[in-house]
Amino acid sequence: MGEIVDYLIRERSETTLQYAPSEGIEEVRKEISNFVRKRGFSLEEDQILITGGAKEAIYLLSELFSQNMVASEEPTFQGFISTMSYRGLRAYPIPWDEYGPMTDVLEKRLKALRMWADPVKYFYVVPVHNPTGRVMTKDRRKHLLELASDFNFQIIEDDIYGFYMYDDPPYPALKSLDKEGRVIYISSFSKIISPGLRVGFIGYEGREIEKLATIKSEINHQVSTLDQLIVGEMLRRDLVDAVVENSVLLYRKKRNVMLDAIEEYFPSSTGCSYTEGGFFTLCRKEALDSSSLLKEALKRDVKFIPGEKFFYSSEQGRNSFRLSFSFAKEEEIVEGVRILGELLKGIK
Repeated sequence: MGEIVDYLIRERSETTLQYAPSEGIEEVRKEISNFVRKRGFSLEEDQILITGGAKEAIYLLSELFSQNMVASEEPTFQGFISTMSYRGLRAYPIPWDEYGPMTDVLEKRLKALRMWADPVKYFYVVPVHNPTGRVMTKDRRKHLLELASDFNFQIIEDDIYGFYMYDDPPYPALKSLDKEGRVIYISSFSKIISPGLRVGFIGYEGREIEKLATIKSEINHQVSTLDQLIVGEMLRRDLVDAVVENSVLLYRKKRNVMLDAIEEYFPSSTGCSYTEGGFFTLCRKEALDSSSLLKEALKRDVKFIPGEKFFYSSEQGRNSFRLSFSFAKEEEIVEGVRILGELLKGIK
């Protein structure tokens, strides 16, 4: 990356140090359009809007929610929940089990809503799930798309962890199954290259992409030109594939270290989800107040996110917490789990 930055500043300063279009630099959007083919679908560069990570993508899309009813899986990404809360919007929660959002529950509620309320127009889903680390099955993906067609709503697919599956090859994106243009696709290079490079994107065939680009131009005009060109150059040089391949090997090993440590040190009354993909596991224990546990854990230099952050009601998830293995070293993972295990054993 240092070599790329040096090249961009030295050889392309007239571009690198200047403004860029609000929708993103054309050559970078073209590289991204090639990149998403690895997820099983195609988009033209004018169907891609570059954003400041996936979080800005979610915020921009929330502009479409203000006059429409939204549903989402629960638990789900805390950044989606916080954006909805900040905007004063409410999402209709659909429970998630080990196979994905419970689409049979969604179907029943969609039928009920059709009788007495405004219909759902958008459904937000993270198929490689945050916070549980489970992966939405192919059958659930197909059923969700069938419901989108039958009940006329759009799906917002947050595919930020799509490349990171550890026991099976990555499933193609949900959008790869989309035959009606119903899936609005979100992803980011934050989890692939670097979280400090705030380069994410929205991919969609509909005209809403033009509206979102206009809104973005009013918020911050553009994503950093240098950040965009770093990502574009890494894609052009075919470096990202190698990064993903090496990362999967690294994260699989760290996943195994965390799960083995949990089995060794956590009390049997604490249950944790099996991490099929992504960076996380969600653990639960009866009578646990995860915020109180966090206070004690921080005294011992151990951090996690209380489970209530991933639910729309603060009462839900209070007995759960999310652990991440992506950043910590292996020995830190083991020691952190050991410390948490001691604290959990002290909860009656």
